[in-house]
Amino acid sequence: MWKRIGALVRKEFVQLRRDRRTLAMMILLPILWLVAFGYAVNFDVPHLKVFVVDRADNGDSRDVIDRIDRHDSLEVVGSGSEEDAVDRIKDGTADVILVFPEAFEFPAKDEDSQLKIQVDGSRLFTAQSAVRELNDVLKDLQKDSIRDIKEELEKTFEKSREDSLSLSLSGDSPPSNLPPQAAESLWKQIESRVKSALEERMEERKDELEKQLPDPEASMPDVDVLYNADLKSVHYMIPGLVGLVLIFITTLMTALGVVREKERGTLEQLIVSPLRPFELMLGKVLPYMIIATLDFAIVFAAGVYWFDVPFRGDLFSFILVALLFLFSSLGMGLLVSTVSQNQQQAMQLAVMTLVPQILLSGFIFPLEAMPWGIRWIAYVLPLSYFLPISRDVFLKGMSAWDYPLEFAVLAFFGVFFLLVATIRFRRSLT
Repeated sequence: MWKRIGALVRKEFVQLRRDRRTLAMMILLPILWLVAFGYAVNFDVPHLKVFVVDRADNGDSRDVIDRIDRHDSLEVVGSGSEEDAVDRIKDGTADVILVFPEAFEFPAKDEDSQLKIQVDGSRLFTAQSAVRELNDVLKDLQKDSIRDIKEELEKTFEKSREDSLSLSLSGDSPPSNLPPQAAESLWKQIESRVKSALEERMEERKDELEKQLPDPEASMPDVDVLYNADLKSVHYMIPGLVGLVLIFITTLMTALGVVREKERGTLEQLIVSPLRPFELMLGKVLPYMIIATLDFAIVFAAGVYWFDVPFRGDLFSFILVALLFLFSSLGMGLLVSTVSQNQQQAMQLAVMTLVPQILLSGFIFPLEAMPWGIRWIAYVLPLSYFLPISRDVFLKGMSAWDYPLEFAVLAFFGVFFLLVATIRFRRSLT
């Protein structure tokens, strides 16, 4: 049996080698995706252009503008009126507008003195990056402002304490009829008591006022980002790209490969050969499985070693769940081929199964953000169950065994699709 299957596999590789366009698409397309999703598909905007509307034109507004202009990701590209700012947003020469009201002060005491930020909502990720970067700048300024206020209070209290001491000591004097030694001793006692009382009262007052001021460190949240500390988009995209490559190669190429035999009339020659239907099906899918495994290894290695995406989980269980996902994708490709009469139909049906998996599986958009009327579609797509395993194994150090439900669903998909495809394939041969 294995000799017959091996001969069919060799025949498939010879046919693929002659069909250079298909072979190039199978090998080069994952590499192009890797480059695109690793570099181009990046939600982090590194350079943001800021336009300023400064009605206050005071020291506080100039400090904020200067701090923003010195930020690595922000650049002040101009200033003017609100009409000018809106025009700059419309023509794309500015990403964010800062409006300083006439009564602006930092930190703001009320709405009249509050800084206004305007961003272009039609450019969602640019707007999110702009708000995030500006918040970082304003948080640093707030910390510096609170620290300056505390230092100024300390200086004021120190000066008040010294003035109070000098006034209290100069206003009292011992009785004139005391001997000089007794008068000097009494004077020192008075001085010591007054000094101690004033210092105690001033320290109590200082502590009360300091408690009313927020601590510059404690006033800011202590943000600790787990598993992706730098919030890099590539760490989010590459683990998902592993599944996308597997399902694309196996589904599309398998569907086209089987239908191609029908168009060329070589399927009838295979039917009259000693090959059994199961052997014929296995021999047809094994080459695509080998190529998909090669593409999987390329994307995995490039993600870990080229894009520095950490892989912290269990490699053995991850390979096993990837094989289960591969089988389900092969089954989908075979199923598409059994209901298609030509390559054009197979291409159309394969795309119809691939596009929802790209858009609705959570590869780009989170499932939690989708309404229930759409989300249920994602739960019948194999990629929706492979993606959370892949990302958590890569970034969280999890094992595929920690996801028994997803593991079982992928196994079910693999058995179901291959079984249905086998039944339909065997009927088409008879």
